[in-house]
Amino acid sequence: MIPVFVAVFATPISIIPRPVQINSGSGVFEITQDTHIVAAREIREQADQLRNYLRPATGFDLEIIGHGIKNSINLVLDRKLQKLGAEGYDISVSADHIDVKAFARTGLFNGFQTLRQLLPNAVFRKARVAEQRWVVPSVHVTDQPRFKWRGAMMDCSRHFFPKEAVLRFLDEMALHKLNRFHWHLTDDQGWRIEIKRFPKLTEIGGWQPMPFPDYDPPKNPLKGHGGFYTQEDVREVVAYAAARNITVVPEIEMPGHSAAIIAAYPEVGTGNSNVLNASDETISMLKRILDEVIALFPSTYIHIGGDEVDKGPWKNDPASQAKMKSMGLKDEEELQSWIIRQIDAYLTSKGRRAIGWDEILQGGLAQGATVMSWRGMNGGITAAKALHDVVMAPTTYTYLDYLQGPKESEPRGIGGFLPLEKVYSMEPIPDALNEEEGRRILGVQGQLWAEYIPNFKHLEYMAWPRLAAIAEIGWSPKEGKSYDDFLTRLNSHLDRFKVLDINFRPLGDAPSK
Repeated sequence: MIPVFVAVFATPISIIPRPVQINSGSGVFEITQDTHIVAAREIREQADQLRNYLRPATGFDLEIIGHGIKNSINLVLDRKLQKLGAEGYDISVSADHIDVKAFARTGLFNGFQTLRQLLPNAVFRKARVAEQRWVVPSVHVTDQPRFKWRGAMMDCSRHFFPKEAVLRFLDEMALHKLNRFHWHLTDDQGWRIEIKRFPKLTEIGGWQPMPFPDYDPPKNPLKGHGGFYTQEDVREVVAYAAARNITVVPEIEMPGHSAAIIAAYPEVGTGNSNVLNASDETISMLKRILDEVIALFPSTYIHIGGDEVDKGPWKNDPASQAKMKSMGLKDEEELQSWIIRQIDAYLTSKGRRAIGWDEILQGGLAQGATVMSWRGMNGGITAAKALHDVVMAPTTYTYLDYLQGPKESEPRGIGGFLPLEKVYSMEPIPDALNEEEGRRILGVQGQLWAEYIPNFKHLEYMAWPRLAAIAEIGWSPKEGKSYDDFLTRLNSHLDRFKVLDINFRPLGDAPSK
């Protein structure tokens, strides 16, 4: 591990998430219209990406060349930086040039996010800023992430967010070096992904009634709400995310939270419930759905939900009881486990891995499955001790649909109270785990459930700046962590949000308890 050292600058430098190491030099490098980007042919795409980041505000269409000169930004793939991993990077700024080095292209991309934050905040404007000097302070930054999974979940089932909102959110994630976009695409209130073999999933399941009786105002504004993403939309989102070092992890809920699929195809339901039946025909349908999902998403992980399954319908269903008897299953917990195992085995046969909420531990879990621990940390502890990989996503720290202040002064939230300081205090590796078990913690993820989030600006307000805290938890070393230091950097970072027109909760009246 690289030692942590955050230098003190005459002009404070605000980088979020906090780098592993940053040392100050003297002087500055100024980007002008005569500055060149130097890059070998194999990283021309990354050079174009950096030029595109800088062009709108500066007005400079920086020339990309293949060999180094003074007054240049040099992009270098350096095998000697393998110790930093695929996502790590090294930036050195002097009066003559900037070097952005990394072992892999993803590292260069992360370096660009830091370079943008070293520039004046006006660099984030979408139109040219006249009479602005584009100076970068002389620094040396060496950086790499603590965890490989640094995620954000966007629920597009309870409220449908248009593709353009999803793309904007991906840009906001990328700025914070978040690298997993968990896309919640199906639930009781809507099926949001086109499946060509089963068109009624979107024709009927994409336009479901959404009764949230305690929604304020009481008159339900969700009547007639709906929509879905075509497969072409999905391909565009996946490609857009990949260009920003973000893997899209789709979630297809099963066997509960399935009212939308049952509305479209009642034969897969269990009585008058939102729970799928365990028939061979239903399992076959789920596999055919996953075939199309797998073809659209290159992600190793496919999220299969598995949470909050009401076992009552199975208890009262003769066909479910007969299935349990024929399979030698002792109870409904084992029936759920049997369904999860069928899907896990199928995904494994396709070279993918199942990930699900921590209820998938009930009744026994296939060894290859990964657990997303949401009901506190205990599910993650249990899974890690059983040597399952874990993503920590507990309600107590990461549920960003919870309120950030007094109910009467905040936009609608689902309930609960989760201030910024509480989010930042999270430690993803519990003390209860030994070193080997601790290595099973892949990382951390923030959740944006959308029952009471009807539009994208509301979603941004719930996400930021709390998701910036989660990004720092996932990226930055545990050593040197300081909430006061985070707030100092965040105050400047929020000015960037203003330039980017990101809606966020102000810090001035943010309670801590």
